[in-house]
Amino acid sequence: MKCRILIWLVIVCITITIAAMRYQPGWLQTGILTLTQEADALLKVAAAQNQANRQLQNNVFWVLIGTGKREEALAEATNKLVARLRDNAAITGLKYRWLDDAGYEEEWSLLFPLRQQLLTFRDRDLIEKQPEQVVKNRLALLYSPQSAGLNLEQDPFGTFRHYFIGKQELRARIYNGIPVQVQGDRAFSIVQSTVAAVELGGNIQTPLLVLREQLQSWAEKRDLRLLAVGAPLHTEYAAASAQQEIRLIGMLSIVSICVLSLLVFRSVRPLLLTLFAIGCGITSGLAAVIALLGQMHILAFVFGTTVSGLAVDYAYHYICNRMRPGVASDADVLPGLLLGLVSSCLSFFVLALSPFPLLRQIGVFVGAGLIGAWLTVILLFPAFLKLHTKELTIAEKMPQLRVPYYPLLLALILTIGVAAFPSIEFGDDLQLFYQPPEFLVADETELDDLFPDRPESFYFLVQGKGWRQLLEREWKLVRELEGLKAEGILENFRALSVRFPPLRVQQGDWVLNQNFYKSATVRGFYTQLGYSATDAERLTAALQEPFQTITLSDWISVAGEQYKELWLGCEEDNCASIVKLYGLKRYQALPESITGVVLIDPARKVAAVMSQQRDLIIRLIPLVIILVFLLTALSIGMRRALRIVSLPVAVVVTTLALIVLSGVAINLFHVAALLLVFGIGIDYAVFSQMTKSLERNYTMLAIGMAGVTTLLGFGLLSLSATPAITEFGRTLAVGIILTLVLVLLFFSKAVESDNQ
Repeated sequence: MKCRILIWLVIVCITITIAAMRYQPGWLQTGILTLTQEADALLKVAAAQNQANRQLQNNVFWVLIGTGKREEALAEATNKLVARLRDNAAITGLKYRWLDDAGYEEEWSLLFPLRQQLLTFRDRDLIEKQPEQVVKNRLALLYSPQSAGLNLEQDPFGTFRHYFIGKQELRARIYNGIPVQVQGDRAFSIVQSTVAAVELGGNIQTPLLVLREQLQSWAEKRDLRLLAVGAPLHTEYAAASAQQEIRLIGMLSIVSICVLSLLVFRSVRPLLLTLFAIGCGITSGLAAVIALLGQMHILAFVFGTTVSGLAVDYAYHYICNRMRPGVASDADVLPGLLLGLVSSCLSFFVLALSPFPLLRQIGVFVGAGLIGAWLTVILLFPAFLKLHTKELTIAEKMPQLRVPYYPLLLALILTIGVAAFPSIEFGDDLQLFYQPPEFLVADETELDDLFPDRPESFYFLVQGKGWRQLLEREWKLVRELEGLKAEGILENFRALSVRFPPLRVQQGDWVLNQNFYKSATVRGFYTQLGYSATDAERLTAALQEPFQTITLSDWISVAGEQYKELWLGCEEDNCASIVKLYGLKRYQALPESITGVVLIDPARKVAAVMSQQRDLIIRLIPLVIILVFLLTALSIGMRRALRIVSLPVAVVVTTLALIVLSGVAINLFHVAALLLVFGIGIDYAVFSQMTKSLERNYTMLAIGMAGVTTLLGFGLLSLSATPAITEFGRTLAVGIILTLVLVLLFFSKAVESDNQ
């Protein structure tokens, strides 16, 4: 006995040491998009996605809305809102004086000497095709109320001002440095905040959601409304919801185990040992994930906590076996426990081979957890379990169900199940992972109304050898996107090369401007303003400045944040950037086949990866069945192995058929659950088939207790607010119920055979 305890302690020490060495802060994750990053083969794609995710995950936008006649009062309220945000510990940075940034002055100073080589698409087209129209437009503006601030000597046609400011000057009215935007009878201001990461340890707090509620009440008292939009709000909500679900599922599972154990065993010791085995299983699973994978998503933890429903099987079978009168021996229960463990672990470790991080984490967590619980039962229970023996007569009291052709019944179930397969429909979607609350969706919907051209969730990644090639490739993309804008398919886009075109384009614009400034059209512009011919010649000559060059890094150092966030930098001359899209109306119209350009669509990528993994698991299920059959046949013979494997196969087929007939599209989590249903079914089939007639009562008790607790553990998942967890839990609940029914029919057949 002491030797077993020592072996258990050594295993525990080694596991904890390895996990401690691999432990790193932030190992528990909540971001949905992190579930596919490890499947990326392209390092730059992963880097782009990481950077885009950080921008989304760290920013919350606070939009203060009032009436269009109270712009100045709204600006004053915005200042007070900023003060409140600044005093909150969850807020790490603020930006709200959008047009009063010192960075704009630095960028203007750097680019102004290059003004003759930087043109907007519209100005370039006009100067090239309709130079007279450029002059007419400028003359009309000069004699209008908007003529203030025009620079007739250095930027006479406002081409640099158009290039640098774009539409910004038309979007907002400035009050004490605060931009207030007006849309119809509504006025609104925007405050962008960066926030601290959600703390996932201990009791998860929701400081941003609390702050949102407080500030909305504050705004209502001033006849204003406040919208709060940003991924951190969803992260807080999802993390807190997941933690509540973990606690609820864990608590109800433990309560059911406690009640059952006390009612059946009428002793605290078996209960404490059972809970200890479950705790060791969960701890082993966590340690394995940290040691082997380094990180874990909180959804995987929710799924993985159901290991308690499986780990309890080993404890119950061992304890019930020790209730039998007579001399206890490990030989009575160990072969069944070992075969059940190996068969179940085959099912779970198949998930661990998946490239999909969530499934891999679940597979490692549950598989390692089962091993940890099994070792605890085998090594510690013999030393600490003390139990009074009890004579059971469960089998004798069972109703005589008269199932003379049990194998034929399984064959019939299989046939009916297979008949439903032609009706299968598949569907995987990012929404399976998270169902946003209505109050956050309402804020986002209203913000979409204010900003119809909000950035899309997908973007282009551009790569090149050096920054010059990068800009050239990006410019090809930009030209196609500009065409989509002209057709009304795309509202807008943001790219580095729009602000800092390739040198070839700058040289072309410079030549275009030089020819334009030398023309009689420009001289006539000045003479119409009252300048003499000599002054006109002098002014046009002064405009013809030499071509100048600066590097991309020179510009990036002073560029606005909206452009800096597009630049990913260079690694060994491999440079990359992001092109953001706004208000796309037709996804299929996006350009394809541009060298060095890749469309990154996280939502579609998640769905694609899920579909790939779903198909992979569907192909793996038959392989797992064959491997389990061969393993079982080598252990106990072909005929008994066929009986064992046929039960979970019938359950899997019938469960899938019921899902199909209910009209639900089959997704990744359905097929993952079916794989686990097979593992559970194998476990129960092994114990029911390998039990001797003298042990049958105790095996039935153990299976019944394990079935109830497992059904609660997995079935409670169906109450989750997360669709993926709900589908997973419902599938498992149906599968477990069918497994228990077939096991009951098997035991009825066995009792009937004994009576004959």
